[in-house]
Amino acid sequence: KQWYQRRVRGTGHIGPTDRQKRLFKEFTVNSLEDLDTQLNEAKAMADCTGTEDTQVIEEYNERQQEIMNYTRDVESNQKRLAYFEATIKKLRNSWYPQLNDMIDKINTKFRTFFGNINCAGEVLLSEHEDYDKWGIDLRVQFRNSDEMKRLTSSYQSGGEKSVSTILYLLSLQGLTECPFRVVDEINQGMDPRNERKVFEMMANVATISGTSQYFLITPKLLPALDYNDKMNILGIYNGEGLEENTHDNLEQSFDHDTLIEKVRFRMTQSQVVA
Repeated sequence: KQWYQRRVRGTGHIGPTDRQKRLFKEFTVNSLEDLDTQLNEAKAMADCTGTEDTQVIEEYNERQQEIMNYTRDVESNQKRLAYFEATIKKLRNSWYPQLNDMIDKINTKFRTFFGNINCAGEVLLSEHEDYDKWGIDLRVQFRNSDEMKRLTSSYQSGGEKSVSTILYLLSLQGLTECPFRVVDEINQGMDPRNERKVFEMMANVATISGTSQYFLITPKLLPALDYNDKMNILGIYNGEGLEENTHDNLEQSFDHDTLIEKVRFRMTQSQVVA
């Protein structure tokens, strides 16, 4: 004890810490032989642990390198993505406003035409993240009890689809560069009221100077329709009820009413004979 106190005084009264004192009490070595034995055991454990740690460290370093590589790839892809998004946005801004303006003009005409027949309709641009899936939707309402519905092949009747189609074509008049349009039997299935109104609108729109020419092909027309001097009617006279020399005489003498009466008479006579 005196020796210990002299050593403490020699160090300037700097003693062991509480932790050092606790470890010293737990350290049970009674001789140098025991100390050498424990030291060798500790070295052996350290050697074994070092071998395992080397493999773990190598795996850790490999994973770290992979993470760094993936991080660089992600950063590179993010930069490319930002570039492509900026390019797409720039290209979109060069045509989207004009397209949207065109759709608004078509929609204005479409709504007006549908209002003329006491119905409702609208034209919408259907957008999608995939530009190949963009399109135009027509939404129509023919009865006050119905909601505005997308024009499809199954929901509306044949007459309603015909009305919607011809009014959409009329809405394009003057907005698209097309020399002529051919409409085949578009009035089939329409009720007489809508057919008369649609024909009137078509006659007014299609005869505007500088717009597309319309060819309406139909087996029948309503009586007492309104015509103007910019419209031509081409009647095709053919069939068993016509006289043999009818075609030769058409250019020399053409009397529409007389010819119709002759055809009806001959068809009546054929039915009586049969």
